[in-house]
Amino acid sequence: MRNFLVRSGYLLGMLLCFGLYAEAQQQPIYSQYMFNGMVINPAYPSMDESSSLTAVGRNQWVGVEGAPKTLSASFYTPIKASNTSFGVSLMNEKITVNSQTQVNFNISQRVKLNEKMYIALGLKGGMSQYREDNASLGTYDPVFAENQSYWKSDVGFGLMLFTDNFFIGLSSPTFQSFDLGSKLNKVESKPHYYLQTAYLFTINDAIKVKPNLLIRAVKGSGIQYDINANVLLKNLVWLGASWRSEQTLTGLVQLQATKNLQIGYSYDTPMQSNLKGAQTVSHEIMVNYRFAWSKWKVVAPRYF
Repeated sequence: MRNFLVRSGYLLGMLLCFGLYAEAQQQPIYSQYMFNGMVINPAYPSMDESSSLTAVGRNQWVGVEGAPKTLSASFYTPIKASNTSFGVSLMNEKITVNSQTQVNFNISQRVKLNEKMYIALGLKGGMSQYREDNASLGTYDPVFAENQSYWKSDVGFGLMLFTDNFFIGLSSPTFQSFDLGSKLNKVESKPHYYLQTAYLFTINDAIKVKPNLLIRAVKGSGIQYDINANVLLKNLVWLGASWRSEQTLTGLVQLQATKNLQIGYSYDTPMQSNLKGAQTVSHEIMVNYRFAWSKWKVVAPRYF
């Protein structure tokens, strides 16, 4: 009986903590999204003329049992000289006994407006499987005794207006969702909207500065924002800092290890304590590799 009460209390606490998280932000939170833009805007691949493979691992709220752990991988490539790009992404996230596995496909098309400016439209479609590993709770409560699995599909869109040193984008990567299979699906998906802009200032040959603003809105959760700035030193090292409206401060560093390979790390720390009174930090690692399929084509530095 005592073991049952302890587990029930644990479950209730986690539901209160992470239920608020899921209600406010159903899509995974990333800190290095400014270098992994396809997770926010399906039109992002149109900004890059090279093929790109990105992997991200995120461990959020270290020290809190059942806290979110996210793994994702994405790939996109231009389709010859058509100004069309194709992309695919995979994601797995686990929060307490809940997990989500997602696969998405997107296509984007860019149109040249003048000698310096382009506009791009991106469309995304995918499927997600949600699982509840209720058996691991070890409870006899029939509500939580059996494992559950649900399927959903979703569609999204994105718009980008950009030049070589500026962009502004509006997107909803999860605009509309549809239940698949069981009508007992307990997962409610809400539209996510993002407005993002950045500008690259060239101070001199060795220093470039890129401020970035991201505004996101989820129905029922209000509006949140990120303000960040990154400094590029000699086209080799990015140093950056970000302030998130949820009272989180982020520092990041990215190294251009080779002309194709980029490695990044970010560290998030809250400016206020969590429910347990502890400062729970988050770690994120990103690896990006950009391809030039032709030996005559040069992989240009990636600033966005």
